[in-house]
Amino acid sequence: MNRPRDQFTTIEGHQVRYWQEGQEGPAVLCLHGIGCSVLEWEHCIHALATRHRVYALDLLGCGLTAKPGDASYDVATLARFTLGFMDAMGLDLASLVGNSLGARVAMECAAIAPDRVQSLVLSAPATMANPTLLDFRLASLPGLGELLTRPTVFGTTRLWRTAVADPACITADMVREKVTLARQPGAQKAFLKTLRGLMNLGGFRPSVMDDTHAKARRIQTPTCVLWGRQDRFLPVAHLDTLMRLMPHAKPVVLAPCGHAPMVERPVDFSRIALDFLAGAGIDL
Repeated sequence: MNRPRDQFTTIEGHQVRYWQEGQEGPAVLCLHGIGCSVLEWEHCIHALATRHRVYALDLLGCGLTAKPGDASYDVATLARFTLGFMDAMGLDLASLVGNSLGARVAMECAAIAPDRVQSLVLSAPATMANPTLLDFRLASLPGLGELLTRPTVFGTTRLWRTAVADPACITADMVREKVTLARQPGAQKAFLKTLRGLMNLGGFRPSVMDDTHAKARRIQTPTCVLWGRQDRFLPVAHLDTLMRLMPHAKPVVLAPCGHAPMVERPVDFSRIALDFLAGAGIDL
């Protein structure tokens, strides 16, 4: 099946790439993780669009979206950016589907603008708890981070094979496309600025986790949380922390599955998301 075509809009003066699929049904907005892009939704967007108008965007600093050197790239900025995208698309209300940092941004939107978020599908939201992947913690160090995150086929292949339970789903073509995006001007600097705002060598910064926990307690939006049992980026034990903060959420653990179920298990991910979204406003 063909990909949606690249489209572009402007938010706060910055060019933004997005995909749009589906003409009918409630709006759904898909948010990718750190250093990723709309490509992560390639194998889910058509299924989701059978019942929804689906949008996926490259967040600020990612993909083919602008990478301003003076942006903070913190969660609050990315949430404001996401709500700005909804404004640009004429969406007063949408369900948010996010992975990793994108899931955390979705939570922020629900906490600060609950009237605009109909429901949440959160896949391994970041900054809930520690530990985190050693590669990312090492990359937070000045100098070493610049070396470790230099875009190469070898490094990108290694990272993405770590991200999944089944390395066979990471193809050479996929890696080449990710490396090309990571070599966009300003992409590495934006990635490191985002990463270093979230964590240090010890893991997620305590202040960042405290803010995440405070926002999670505020969220009353119907929520489904998916986690891969073999997630090596953010261990499935993080789900326990989230459920203590959001006891109304519906937890789903996929196995075998790593950190990116929309890439590794797109059929299951889409089915779970569609089933939840169909009944999100009725009963958890």
